[in-house]
Amino acid sequence: MNEGGDLASAQTDLPIAPDVVAAFLGDVDRLLRLNPLLVVERWMPEAPGRFRLVARNESNEQLIDTPVDIEEDECCLTLRYASGLKRATSLRIEPAPQGTRLVVTEHYPYLEDAQDPRVAEVDKSLVPWVAAIRRHLLQRAGWAWLPGWQWWHEGVMLSMAPRNRRIVRLIVWLGAIEFVVFIGMVVVLRLAA
Repeated sequence: MNEGGDLASAQTDLPIAPDVVAAFLGDVDRLLRLNPLLVVERWMPEAPGRFRLVARNESNEQLIDTPVDIEEDECCLTLRYASGLKRATSLRIEPAPQGTRLVVTEHYPYLEDAQDPRVAEVDKSLVPWVAAIRRHLLQRAGWAWLPGWQWWHEGVMLSMAPRNRRIVRLIVWLGAIEFVVFIGMVVVLRLAA
């Protein structure tokens, strides 16, 4: 796939079976929305295996509006972009000693001149994205049994922009802390009476 270009790659090992990770990668919209620096505005089907992605990448302040071709086989998912500097993103599943290794690789053309203005289009969100995929899969493995967990995390939360998700998490945590402090105060006042 590289064809003389540059690559950026990140990987993570997951204590999850390869078939579970492969099934998870099948929902490309969810996968892209997990990127904490990508604000997906629209993900629309255009043809079988082809979608239009309209998004804003907060890591490089680039607007993205491109058709994306999706290619899948048993161990690899490849997203090929029709426009922009990034040619493709491949997500490869490999067996690992304790489960699965997920390797995400972004493919770019080779740029000889470091002053080339296209260098600004390089996506800097790869490592945070792989970390977010890992975190989500581990949380899913641990909490998916809880009624409403999947609806909240994959329905409500992923429908929001990353910034809004961070604000909602903060509000939820503050509410939980306030509740614990309130219960603690009631207990202390009850014991003091």
